[in-house]
Amino acid sequence: MNITVTGNLEAVDQLINFIDDLNDTQYTFRAQPWFDSSIGQHLRHIVDLYLALIVNTDGTTIDYDVRRRGAAIETNRKIGLQELRDINSWLNIVSCENIDKPIKIITEVSMNTQSTQQYDSSFGRELSFASSHLTHHLALMAVIAKIAGKQVDPILGLAPSTATFIRKQQVAVCAP
Repeated sequence: MNITVTGNLEAVDQLINFIDDLNDTQYTFRAQPWFDSSIGQHLRHIVDLYLALIVNTDGTTIDYDVRRRGAAIETNRKIGLQELRDINSWLNIVSCENIDKPIKIITEVSMNTQSTQQYDSSFGRELSFASSHLTHHLALMAVIAKIAGKQVDPILGLAPSTATFIRKQQVAVCAP
């Protein structure tokens, strides 16, 4: 299995465990005034990025502007968990040949006008982006959970490069 796919599986598994450990109230909690979005809304955003990849696994263009705002995943934790498990299943069958496949991405780039740009990329690069984006939002979701009174694992939402830095620091401390 490709290391990019493995990294995505690690991130999705971490997110599944986090969401599975929440109750429904924590899932929909809005930590206002600090956050306007709930954990469920952050999850929907993450899943939408993966869905853009899934829909275009064999295609040539990924459109990141296709979103499902207001979808049931935002308020129903069980739907969120099922969609994450579906992503996990999809990742387990992603072909190594797809990783280097050239693709184009489409995304809006302006807050003030509807301005869409198209860029060259690769499927693997966009898969890396999805995992990184998941990690970023998981860190935000962990803060929301903490505000809701939930105990959260301190490594939740930790970037791979930060995990590497911590491992190197631990080795340096333990070295004679």
